Amino acid sequence: MRSLRNLIRNIAWICKPFWKYGKLYILLSICVLGLYSSIDDIIYVRFPEIMIGLLSAKKSFYYIAGIAAIICGIDFAINTIHKISRGYFTKKETEIDLKVKRDIYEKAMGLDYKYMDNPKYYDRYAWAIQEYAGQVKEGREFLVGFFQCLLSLAVLGTIIGSLGPWIFFLEIAQMILHTLADKQVNRHVINRKKEVLPLDRRLDYFHRLFYVKDYAADMKSTPLSGTVFHEYEKVGNRKRKVVGSYVWKATFWSCIHEVIFGVTQFIIILYLVRGILSGRIPEVGMYMTLLLSFYRLDTKIDIFTSLVKDASILSMNVEAIREFFEFPSEIETDTKQGEAAPEGSNFSVEFKNVGFSYENSQFALSGFNLSIKPGEKLAIVGENGAGKSTFVKLLLRLYDVAEGEIRINGKVIQDYDVHALRNRIGVAFQNTNIYAMSFADNVALYGHVADSVLHEVAKKLDLDSILEKNNATYEAELTREFHDDGIILSGGEAQKVALARVMSQDFGLLLLDEPSSALDPIAEYKMNQVILSTANKATTIIVAHRLSTIRDADRIAVLEHGAITECGTHEELMAFHGTYYEMFTKQAENYVK
Repeated sequence: MRSLRNLIRNIAWICKPFWKYGKLYILLSICVLGLYSSIDDIIYVRFPEIMIGLLSAKKSFYYIAGIAAIICGIDFAINTIHKISRGYFTKKETEIDLKVKRDIYEKAMGLDYKYMDNPKYYDRYAWAIQEYAGQVKEGREFLVGFFQCLLSLAVLGTIIGSLGPWIFFLEIAQMILHTLADKQVNRHVINRKKEVLPLDRRLDYFHRLFYVKDYAADMKSTPLSGTVFHEYEKVGNRKRKVVGSYVWKATFWSCIHEVIFGVTQFIIILYLVRGILSGRIPEVGMYMTLLLSFYRLDTKIDIFTSLVKDASILSMNVEAIREFFEFPSEIETDTKQGEAAPEGSNFSVEFKNVGFSYENSQFALSGFNLSIKPGEKLAIVGENGAGKSTFVKLLLRLYDVAEGEIRINGKVIQDYDVHALRNRIGVAFQNTNIYAMSFADNVALYGHVADSVLHEVAKKLDLDSILEKNNATYEAELTREFHDDGIILSGGEAQKVALARVMSQDFGLLLLDEPSSALDPIAEYKMNQVILSTANKATTIIVAHRLSTIRDADRIAVLEHGAITECGTHEELMAFHGTYYEMFTKQAENYVK
């Protein structure tokens, strides 16, 4: 009973999108397709008997033709309604399919950033993407098919029960045995899919290596492809072994299914033959009805057992899909109704005794303290792994601190609506993502940018020259993934676009992670002038490795092993002769050489 309750619960869950996005659609599906199936069954099994009965009664040709015309007209009408309804159903299914996939994307957006490091999350996301839309459709088809079969079984069972009740009970026994055999097949199919999914995800990764531009240069200029092919074969062999371990088990139970059908069919034929020979079914029309009803019922029971089998598979698939939708989220769902975002054109920022660590990692912030004044331009420097990126992620509240607190404008950041908070923080990462959208849309990631502002920012950052050399407008698409006349940006040009995104909006805090690392020295100098000039009113935090770019910052903080070890102006830190002095001197020596 528990497994039956789970099955019903899972099927009801997977059918919710159809009820949510198309109540009329699902009701029409059940009514139109259900009635079509049962009426078609009655006509199929009764029509020959009616015609033979009329002929036996020696009715006139016109009378028989009239009856035949009425029956054929009914059949024509239900078939026509069925075909006309397909157009509406197909259109509605496409609409629901798009909305279902959007549900997956919205759920992914609503999950905490920590899941990006969780392999189980990726497995469940891959399962949801591959299976959810298809399983929603399967759920609808099961629901409709279930009602179709119930009506058909009721109609055909009534007919057979009045002519040959033993056949009906034998068919029910066959259905039960089929269900038991199919349950074993389903178990092996689902277990195989679960074992194969991580391998398929790995194989998809290899596919990306040969397809995505980011990897093309390495693949073509190094022997990397040999290593990739080796790994591909290794994963492929593991997949073949997994599939092979299940295929024969499923095949065995499928053969049992066929044995049950063959034996049942043989028994029923013997029953019919014996009945005819003993004279219990003397009427030819009645015999034809019974025979047609048997084969029709057998087909419907076969469909019904397939539905039960599919329901079992559907339920098992839904369990995995539900795991994705049931991932808990604490940060992304932390929306404060009526709570305003931080106010002001520049924020104050304070870290008070902050402690944080990643799962399964030795890195940690402990007792981290830092205060940043409104409008201040602060640079963060340090070796790789010192905690600079973690500092940025904590400010964006991609992670929550384990100890202490972070305050913006004197208020703990957990007290703000997380999305409203992020909307007031502009971020430019070192590795800038450029999207297959127009130039204007790439700049306007944070929201609408007026044409006058777009022109002003583009001119200030020398972005207009990119359009001019490509003979393009602000509507030109960046990347050439979908358009031959798209614009391909260099790394430095992409970083200019990233800075344009944050300079074209009104933020209270800017987080710039190596914003000019891919630029030539002259372009880098101009960009830093824009960032550090008085025209930039927002509080600005710059993460930098090239120290010459941030020497004019109001303050520079040195981050080592998750803690601030030095903080001051460039001149103060150089006079201190500490870590910053050593880093700056070594970089300067390289420039002199």
